[in-house]
Amino acid sequence: MQARDQRQALLDGMFPTPFPATVMLSLNLPGTEKTGDRAERLFQWGEKALLGALKTEGSVRGGDDLGPFAIYRTRLPSTQVKRLGISLESRHPAGRLLDLDIYDHAGRPVSRANLKIAPRTCLVCPEPAVACIHAGRHGSEELMHHARRIIDAL
Repeated sequence: MQARDQRQALLDGMFPTPFPATVMLSLNLPGTEKTGDRAERLFQWGEKALLGALKTEGSVRGGDDLGPFAIYRTRLPSTQVKRLGISLESRHPAGRLLDLDIYDHAGRPVSRANLKIAPRTCLVCPEPAVACIHAGRHGSEELMHHARRIIDAL
């Protein structure tokens, strides 16, 4: 919880900004294994994909108990950046393990719901992830095993 609060405080201090969009890249890994070799490999893969698709200006990088993270600024409209992020998350199975949070110039998050885009699917099945979480459809071991297989294939 402390790492999450520290990340939020860092973000809060960055707004308002003249940049139309701010992107926070972090990992969406199930279970308690948020750091280490696999996390670093996944983060590097995600960062390369993001920076290959998006021109950014400046970054803040860090790592904590939740794993590595980076914050980027771009002059693209925040809704366009959100759509790009969703595309990156959907294009490859490893993209499902990334968390790309997009904020507008005032620090307001841009969500899938804002854009009338369906919620993320589950890591294991095609159902919405939030529905599987609430229903407890998949155990943490199953989710972690699935995530490890995806990362090991990178």
